[in-house]
Amino acid sequence: MKMTIAVNGDKWPDTNPNPLETYIGGRNGLPISYATPTGYYLKKYLDGSTDISATGSTGGKRHSWITFRLGEFYLNYAEAVFKYLGTADATDTDFRISAREAVNTVRNRTDVKMPGLPEGMSNVDFWTRYKRERMVELAFENHRFWDIRRWKEGGINSIDRMEITKKTNGSFAYKRSTKALVWEDKMYLFPIPDVERRKNKNLTQNEGWQE
Repeated sequence: MKMTIAVNGDKWPDTNPNPLETYIGGRNGLPISYATPTGYYLKKYLDGSTDISATGSTGGKRHSWITFRLGEFYLNYAEAVFKYLGTADATDTDFRISAREAVNTVRNRTDVKMPGLPEGMSNVDFWTRYKRERMVELAFENHRFWDIRRWKEGGINSIDRMEITKKTNGSFAYKRSTKALVWEDKMYLFPIPDVERRKNKNLTQNEGWQE
């Protein structure tokens, strides 16, 4: 989490002389315009010298977006080979690395060194761990939107946020709240634009998007 998210009290960005104050009324919290509504700030892929303070001005830092990286490749492979071969430890002559080994390659890399997933996991356990691994590893890389649609899990997710208040004695009170997401199953597919349907009268509208 510390590689991805900045929290209340963190010394971030590097040039910020003060710890982040994401509590209500703090230097970086609500009700300031555009302050985080979740209690957290994103720092993944951001230049550590970027000024995000309330009084700071927008700098000229150039940020390069990584479109495809090796970690995503291993996770994509893990999901595909797990679904194809049927278990987390299965291999064959075409797929010599198991789904579990592919996930562990991501977890065991030098900069994180997290414990690997154990052998002999049930399919249910592996699938649960895999989905969490993908959510964490690829966070804020424009994958989650598509992942939950591919898994047909759009209707079972919500957003957790942390409401932080500062007490008179200087300590903090943390209250977790959940924001339900608006979801309809028709959202698994986009509607076919009317302009395209007018070109081809045989095109039928996707379920739920009919007029």
